[in-house]
Amino acid sequence: MIKLLNNPKNNIIAIIIIEIITLSISFTANYSGSGIASIILKWVPALIGITTLLLYFVSRLFIKKYNWVISLIGIVLMFIAAYNLYITDYSQTL
Repeated sequence: MIKLLNNPKNNIIAIIIIEIITLSISFTANYSGSGIASIILKWVPALIGITTLLLYFVSRLFIKKYNWVISLIGIVLMFIAAYNLYITDYSQTL
């Protein structure tokens, strides 16, 4: 099981798939009333995904085991960001 989790191909594909899913969630959120901030907010899961991929590649250079933990943390953070963007009512913010 650890060998399957530590496979770089599986981790990269999982991060990209989750990034696409969270981007589709954040793009369908209602950003009415948030103005120009909505352009930046839509791309938060993508920025988290790119940062996760960069951290994963750097960690592969130094650490050969347990790199899947970085992927898991990035996936959880992307889901949390997309969920928070989706449930926030932007019509009541300034």
